[in-house]
Amino acid sequence: MPDSIIAKHAIELAKELGISSTADAIIAAATCILLYFISTPIYHLFLSPLARVPGPRLNAISNIPLNRAVLAGNYHLYSRQMHEKYGPVVRLAPNKVSTSNTSDTRTILATHAFRKSQFYDQGKLILPSLFSTTDPETNKVRRRQLGNAFAMHTIRSMEDLVIQDGAWSLVKHWRALAESGGANNGWARANYYQGFHSIAIDVIGALGFGHSFGILQSGNAEIISWINDALKMSSIRSSYPITKHIPWMFKKYKRGEQQLISFVKSTVAERRKLIQETGKPPREDILQRFIEAVDPATGQKITEDELHTEIILLNNAGTDTTSHTLSWTLMYLLHYPDIHRRVCKDIRSAFPDHSAPIRYDEAKSLPYLTAVIYESLRMMPSVSGLLPRVVPSGGFELGGYHIPGKSEICLAFAACQRNSEMWDEPNRFKPERFLGPHADQRMREVMAFSSGVRVCIGRNLAWVELYTVLANILREFDMRVPEDSEYGPQRKNEIGEPAEIPGAAFITCGPRNPKVDCWIDIRRHSSAV
Repeated sequence: MPDSIIAKHAIELAKELGISSTADAIIAAATCILLYFISTPIYHLFLSPLARVPGPRLNAISNIPLNRAVLAGNYHLYSRQMHEKYGPVVRLAPNKVSTSNTSDTRTILATHAFRKSQFYDQGKLILPSLFSTTDPETNKVRRRQLGNAFAMHTIRSMEDLVIQDGAWSLVKHWRALAESGGANNGWARANYYQGFHSIAIDVIGALGFGHSFGILQSGNAEIISWINDALKMSSIRSSYPITKHIPWMFKKYKRGEQQLISFVKSTVAERRKLIQETGKPPREDILQRFIEAVDPATGQKITEDELHTEIILLNNAGTDTTSHTLSWTLMYLLHYPDIHRRVCKDIRSAFPDHSAPIRYDEAKSLPYLTAVIYESLRMMPSVSGLLPRVVPSGGFELGGYHIPGKSEICLAFAACQRNSEMWDEPNRFKPERFLGPHADQRMREVMAFSSGVRVCIGRNLAWVELYTVLANILREFDMRVPEDSEYGPQRKNEIGEPAEIPGAAFITCGPRNPKVDCWIDIRRHSSAV
C-alpha cells in the first residue's frame, strides 16, 4: 500500500479516535506508518506461509536482491548459487520461491493452472505475445493459429532456405576469411558470436520477412541493435513497469524498440501490397503463414496488431535462442580439445564430400554430435532468465513446503540442469552422459526449450539450425582459441574445469562480452582444401 494512502487512512482513524489537532493527527499517522514498516518485515520473516522456506533473510523482506540479479542479467548464476547454498526450494523474494527439481518444474509447466505472472505482460511491446500472454485461452488460440508454421514438416520444406542463409552462408564467409590468412599459415581470426548471430537473423529474415537481411556479408548490424534494445527494455519494464511512463529513462532502448516495431509493420505492409499487385504470395514462408493464420477450431483470424506482435517475437526469440546455443556449444568444444577432436572426426568420416552441405537428417544421425548439443543445452539452457508462475488458489506442495495460492514460483532451468542430485559432475562438460542405453531418458530431462503447455513453438526451427550449422562448420574448419585469449583450456575455474566466458541472461542467456571473448582462429581443414 502506498505511503500516502496509509497516511490518509491513519489521519482519518486518528480523527475518529478523538485526535482533533492536525499535529496530533500527523504524529498518529507517522506512528502508523512506522508500525507498518516494522510489522511488514516481521510478518514476512516469521508469520508468512513462506517463512519456513530457506533463503537469505533480506530476500524474505525485499524484492531488491532478486530484481538486481535480473536487471544485471545474472539470474542464471543467482538461481544456481541460491540452490547450491539453500537446497532444492529457495525463497527468492517475499512472495517468490524457486525450485531446482526437474520433476516439480515439469509438473508446473504441464498445465495452464500455473499462469504466467504479470511480470510477462509488463514487458510487452504491442500486445501480449504467444510467449508473454498470461491468459491460457489466448495462448491456446495463438498456438492453433501459428502452430502449423513451425511444424517439423513445414520447417523441412524450408530447409534449403535455412541452410542457404544459415550454415552454408557462414561456411562460405569463413572460407573467404581463411583464404585471406595465407600469411599466417592459413589461419584467420573470426568472431563466432557475430557469425552465429548474423546468420540467425538472416534466416529469420528469409523466413519471416521475405528476404535475408544479408547481415553476415554486409556487416550492417542495425537490426541487431534494435533487437537487443527491445529485449533489454522488455526486461527492464517487466521488473519496473513505471519506466514505461517516464520518457527520459532508457531513451536509447525505447528508440530501438520503436524502430523495430516500425520495421515489422512496414514489412507486413510490403508483403500485403505485393500480394494485392500480383494476386499471390511470392513464396511460402513463415511470414505468409502468419499473415494467413486462422484458428482451425473457431475460424478466428489473427489481427494486425497480433500479427506484428508475433513477428517481433519470432525475430527476438528466434535469433537469440539459436545464436546463443551455437556460441556456448562452440565455446565448450574449444575449451575441451579432446571432445572437439572427436566430434570433428565423426563428422568428417561420415560426410567427406565438402561440395554439398550436410542436411538436418544427416547431422542428426550422428550420436556424438547430438550428445554435444544436448550437453551444451544442459550446461547453458537457451532460456535462463526469470520465468515466474502464479500458484493456483488451492496452493501447491513443493519439496515438502506448502506454497499458498497467489505466490509465485520462479522457474530456474539453469539450476535444474546443474542439480547434483540429478546429474553426475554437473559443472563438467561431459557429452558421454547422453550416450548409451539411458541416453533418451537423459535427453528428456533437458528442458532445452521449456516444457509442457508453453513449450517454445519455434523449437523445430532451432533444432534444424543447430544441427546444420555445427555439422558444416566443424567439418570444414580447424579451430583454436587465440593465444591472447583470456579464456580457453588453460584457464581453470574453482573445480579445475575450463572457465566459462561470462554470460548475461535476459530471458535467453548469451555471452556477456562477445566482442572481447568470442574470437577464434580458423583455417580450412586439409580434407576441405
